[in-house]
Amino acid sequence: MATPAQIAANRRNGRKSKGPITTLGKQRSRDNARKHGLAATRPLETTPEMEVLSQMFAQGSSDPLIIEHAREAADAELELATLKMTRVAWIERVYVFGYIERPSRNPDDVRKMFFSPNWQELLDPSSTMPPPGPGRLAEAIRRALPETAKLARYGARAIARRDRAIRAIVCRTIKKS
Repeated sequence: MATPAQIAANRRNGRKSKGPITTLGKQRSRDNARKHGLAATRPLETTPEMEVLSQMFAQGSSDPLIIEHAREAADAELELATLKMTRVAWIERVYVFGYIERPSRNPDDVRKMFFSPNWQELLDPSSTMPPPGPGRLAEAIRRALPETAKLARYGARAIARRDRAIRAIVCRTIKKS
């Protein structure tokens, strides 16, 4: 049983973590989910690519559970492919334009922008990019890295889903043998 001191501490801690309070904070939180759509749950829909992959994972099995796990593994594999394409697209965008997304036009952000040491880069990011070639690609990767690093958690989730489904297929195949 909790002591009165523990109950009071739990109540104090509960008051601290209620999520965003301001309208701007709530909007920013809502927009996080819409930024790239990778966190959205989606129905498992069958595409021709998914069918080919699931047949490879199922290896000709007619067991409905193996086929279901094979579809899950194929879906995760396609999600990994989408993540790779997203990374490449973001780096290509930075290579061409110098940024992934345009800087904010919020007055406070604009004020901060002019007092920052790299204010010219914020006005026209492509003006500070090296000429086309390996140096520009390296700079594009460097600038895109903070955003592409955020994709790692989605990749880890997809890898875990794929591996879990493959393990289930293997276990089911061994049990049938």
